[in-house]
Amino acid sequence: MKERKIDVVGWDDGFSGQAEQLLSQAQLVIGAPRLLELPQIPTAAEKAAVDGKIVQRLPGLLARELRTVVLATGDPLYYGIGSTLLRFVPAEQLVFHPAPTAFQKLFARLGQPWEQVRLFSLHGRKDPVPFRAILSASLAAVYGDTQRPARKIAAELIAAFPAAADRAAACGCNLGLPDEHVLRGSLSEIAADPAAGVSLSVLALLPDDRTEKPCLPLGLPDDSYDHHRNMITHPEIRAIVLSKLRLAPGVLWDLGAGSGSVGIEAAGACPGLQVIAVEKDPERVQHITANIAREGLTNVRICQGKAGELLDELPRPTRIFIGGGGKDIFEKAFDRLAPGGILVMTAVMLDTIGMMSAGLREHRQEFLTVQISRAEEILPGSSMIRAENPIAVGVWRKGAGK
Repeated sequence: MKERKIDVVGWDDGFSGQAEQLLSQAQLVIGAPRLLELPQIPTAAEKAAVDGKIVQRLPGLLARELRTVVLATGDPLYYGIGSTLLRFVPAEQLVFHPAPTAFQKLFARLGQPWEQVRLFSLHGRKDPVPFRAILSASLAAVYGDTQRPARKIAAELIAAFPAAADRAAACGCNLGLPDEHVLRGSLSEIAADPAAGVSLSVLALLPDDRTEKPCLPLGLPDDSYDHHRNMITHPEIRAIVLSKLRLAPGVLWDLGAGSGSVGIEAAGACPGLQVIAVEKDPERVQHITANIAREGLTNVRICQGKAGELLDELPRPTRIFIGGGGKDIFEKAFDRLAPGGILVMTAVMLDTIGMMSAGLREHRQEFLTVQISRAEEILPGSSMIRAENPIAVGVWRKGAGK
């Protein structure tokens, strides 16, 4: 028996001829209320409106032996209903018929080639705006929603990085509708324009070599972070640790995270990395939370508690950073490390350095000390070089299949 297919049709100022034919034969049409009111929807078909309870209703609706068409706007597989449908129906049972997305229409209106674009969505999210990733891109498109239209997103970008105020940008409002409006100007002009405050809007950051871009989050100054009594991995050590971790997509544990600076910079430098910051001190957890929000990151998760009690519950890591700790945490963390994974540990206390020197020798890749000396003014116009405490850095790698 031939398997029943469910057609998922994108709408954009109308339907294609193929989509209209599929609709004419449909017995069940699922979609947003405004789409179900379109004249192309057959009156004889049963209609199911997508609302707040649609996820609970979908399994039952999709299981019915009816010729079913699901309606979407633009491309159903780009922040659309497609991902929801795939939770309930095998991919081979779904046939997708996409229409142009809002960002495609905006770039078409602007006459802007978009093959190099980086795409971001804040739709339905309360996450901080990932300003470094957006503003570092030569060309970017950002989706918002009613709560965060293009105007508000532009303002958030400027607040996070004021040097971006003059960045060339554009905004498409109500694209494809009778009151469509396209704005082009600086980011600050869009942030100030009420017309960019409509819910159906897309913000584009355009190529612009005139304005400053955010730096790579690697070895940021200590005052970039909330931290406790200078208890923070300092910038130069942070940069060395991140280089030794050989960052790649996967899971990074930042154990005894403190301010979270190492994990936060790892997350910013490698968006495909999921960082888990483990910290027992409630005040430092608050610092990490504030530091994550300041950097606009969504790939850092905080676990409050003692590392030794949490490791068995965490996803298996491909990278681990330990900013000081005992033999039990060191060995247990390495035991959980995925094959081929890397563990980097730092210490200043002699007992800990001795443990690091003797521990897991067969897996050790490097062991080094780093000492930073800084110029310090002792009298007006007169400076001296003052040495800081040396830091031991150890690097271990787990063999494949272990």
